[in-house]
Amino acid sequence: MRDNQYQKFVLSSVSMVPYYINYILGLIIGVPLFFIYSETGFRYLGTFGLIFTFFVFAAIMLLVIKLFMTKTIVIYFDQVFLYIEQRKKETKKYKKSEIFGFYSYDYERVEKSFISIQIKLNNGNNISITDTSTSQTIDKEKAKLLRRFLITAKKELNFSLVNKNSLRSIQKLGSCWYSKVK
Repeated sequence: MRDNQYQKFVLSSVSMVPYYINYILGLIIGVPLFFIYSETGFRYLGTFGLIFTFFVFAAIMLLVIKLFMTKTIVIYFDQVFLYIEQRKKETKKYKKSEIFGFYSYDYERVEKSFISIQIKLNNGNNISITDTSTSQTIDKEKAKLLRRFLITAKKELNFSLVNKNSLRSIQKLGSCWYSKVK
């Protein structure tokens, strides 16, 4: 297989862990921090100490996400497989026939640069790719890349838009379900 033969999509600053891990991580860091503050800090620092504790919590969360959970991945297709390259030497491949469908934003119709892709496999496993940036501004180049990725993924997997899940859009996750039409 020649690497330059297939169109590669480089997605930077993404997390490959499921979205609910961020909530669990927040609880693991936040609950002890606020418990310690309520036991000792409130007597000495008052309400301003609570605000300070919140900023410390936010800084710790952003630092943990940035240092330990953020990576750059490369996604590409060939005739049989979907490849996800996390590091130069760590490449996972999945048969196209094993992919049941995926959730994503509708990057074709809406210009959006926030990455939220969840690929569901026939064996019940999920591959989550979520953006770690919190910026609300739209990066035009990233939006074009995501649009090209969605068009390519739909073509390579023979998928089309089946329905939209409004509950996922409330959670800031890709709400469009792409799969084979039955």
